[in-house]
Amino acid sequence: MILGIDPGSVLMGYALLSLSGQKASTGLLKLNKKAALAEKAASIFSLVYMLIEKHEVEEMAIEEFYYHKDPKALARVSHCRGAAMAAAALKEVPVFEYPPMEVKKAVAGYGHATKEQIAWVLRKTVEIEGTNQPDETDALAVALCHLTRRRVEALVGHRR
Repeated sequence: MILGIDPGSVLMGYALLSLSGQKASTGLLKLNKKAALAEKAASIFSLVYMLIEKHEVEEMAIEEFYYHKDPKALARVSHCRGAAMAAAALKEVPVFEYPPMEVKKAVAGYGHATKEQIAWVLRKTVEIEGTNQPDETDALAVALCHLTRRRVEALVGHRR
């Protein structure tokens, strides 16, 4: 099982993708906007830790940093990413990071695809359980990007 994470300090999307790539379930962690950053990080850590344990996650894929106009928002998201990554590390689950353009290219074949185009491709290729909110879809896209990379590397005999 691959766990995909779309990090956020208010909403964190997550997706569990089977290694066959045919079935997925998604979810959304809603964090209190007014909560302290430490509380948000603890909630993220706890959820990711539980998902890894409950679903026997083998690998985790998470979206890399991206440029953001608000440095404070970027810092908050960075802390949230760190909490998710720390939970995976504690469970000895390897973490793979992907930039947004690589995720879009892997899923839709175009690095500048819109969220709507990505969601459409995912609905056509994966049987998805969940509400399919944008953050959930983003998390599933990251997981599918990783699975695609994993398959290509298996074909050419290379692992990063």
